[in-house]
Amino acid sequence: MSTNKFARLDIAEHWGRLNDTIVALVEYVPEDRLDWSPRADMWDFRTILAHISTTRASWLTREAVDLGKVVEGVRSRDDLRRLLQESWAKVGSFLAEERYLDRVYEGSRDGEEYSFSGHWIAFHLLEHDVHHRSDIFHYLALLEIDHPDVGTP
Repeated sequence: MSTNKFARLDIAEHWGRLNDTIVALVEYVPEDRLDWSPRADMWDFRTILAHISTTRASWLTREAVDLGKVVEGVRSRDDLRRLLQESWAKVGSFLAEERYLDRVYEGSRDGEEYSFSGHWIAFHLLEHDVHHRSDIFHYLALLEIDHPDVGTP
């Protein structure tokens, strides 16, 4: 436990809306395009959306989540929506507890030592969600599929 006290993290409501836009974007991906990507060396829609969820789970449990197995289990847009909503519920619970945010998480992974505050983990996950939401927007644009305006308030 750290004795450092961090400023209150007041992003949960805004981040929740960001997650809602990611979930909504799933509807814009045609079922027959879930496995589409612009190039063979880039992830497809299904993998990107599952990756958002598995990354949340990995950071909040500090256990590796096998993306390949998760992607294999994702058969439909309903599966993707469910994964995103379930993983957001875990993030929301994490953000709601100051004790989780103020804690310093230490350990090792893949032979590397780490030490991250809960605030750093939250920021990393938010940046990760924004990054991959952008991927989805770009992929939809390449397919000439209009998507909703998701301006930031």
